[in-house]
Amino acid sequence: MKKIIILLSCTLLSLLYLCGCSLEEFDQRLKTGYKDTTRPKVSCSITKQYKDSYTYIIEGTCTNDSEKDYSIVQVDFICYDKEGYNLGTTWDITSNLLSGQSWKFKAIEYSNVDIIEHCDYYDVSGY
Repeated sequence: MKKIIILLSCTLLSLLYLCGCSLEEFDQRLKTGYKDTTRPKVSCSITKQYKDSYTYIIEGTCTNDSEKDYSIVQVDFICYDKEGYNLGTTWDITSNLLSGQSWKFKAIEYSNVDIIEHCDYYDVSGY
């Protein structure tokens, strides 16, 4: 029994060391599937939106405003028709957005192109 307790304690301490967090943070990561639950400090702006024959395109820039490097950053948009109905979302994603870097995104939507009136910035996520 003593060996089992020691083994479990060592396993828990190893996991805490590997994730680099406190016991409370470790508990939160267990509940969320080990994902980093903090929001990325990334600011985004749209420079233009337009249609061509087969796609609706949203272009702009996202800047990593933090001291942290992000492995993945995704910017999301909700697209609407002229009556204001939600037609779904589109996004672009990049990898390795380093601290202070900017990324020129190009989100492309292939469905409902003929009825999309505009797309609005919705969210940025990443880790």
